[in-house]
Amino acid sequence: MTATQIRSTLANWYVVDTIKEVLNSEICYCPILRNLQREYDANVINNNATRFSDLGTEDRNEVFVYLGRILESVITCELAKFGLNVSKDRTSSGDVTVNGNIWEIKGTSGKNSWTGSTHASKKESKPMDFIGIKYGIDEDADVFKVLSGDVKLIPNIFIGVFEQLEFIRRGKETSNNSRTSLLISKEDYDIVKEQIAWGSFKKSPRKNSKYLELIAA
Repeated sequence: MTATQIRSTLANWYVVDTIKEVLNSEICYCPILRNLQREYDANVINNNATRFSDLGTEDRNEVFVYLGRILESVITCELAKFGLNVSKDRTSSGDVTVNGNIWEIKGTSGKNSWTGSTHASKKESKPMDFIGIKYGIDEDADVFKVLSGDVKLIPNIFIGVFEQLEFIRRGKETSNNSRTSLLISKEDYDIVKEQIAWGSFKKSPRKNSKYLELIAA
């Protein structure tokens, strides 16, 4: 019942719009974007327009980490507004407790995966209750227009609310890399398609493709 309540809440267009609005407005406080604005104002940046896709990997990763912090908070707070018993979980067990059950919240800009990490490897290797978001990033968005509020960095979004989801883990932690990819098998399509709150899944037509793609709407 809890998963159905969460999914119903996050399928509400008003809630979706609120989540996107918070992400789009608060990302303007991300340090790397504020630095770019400062440098633009000081006339030390040569170009008048910088697309999000022009940012380097390190800068983009900083934006995504910042988005993730905002996402965990706004999802938790939105769920609390709709009659659910919600509390922030600050342990490594998950991100939010809803009606006594622990849920993990993750965002991604990738087409078919979320990022796992070493410290959570045992947790993510078992079936888990999971709220998965894909940011529908506008890669052509002018960063300075994003900062001024004239353009949305995230016009679209995907939201899935998955009960006891069993990920496929791709990649292995090493001494200098703790990142792994968490993917959903195409074989699970008939199950997980019913657990989408917003957006959709896509099956790649390629025969060798094993994973579902996330489509923001």
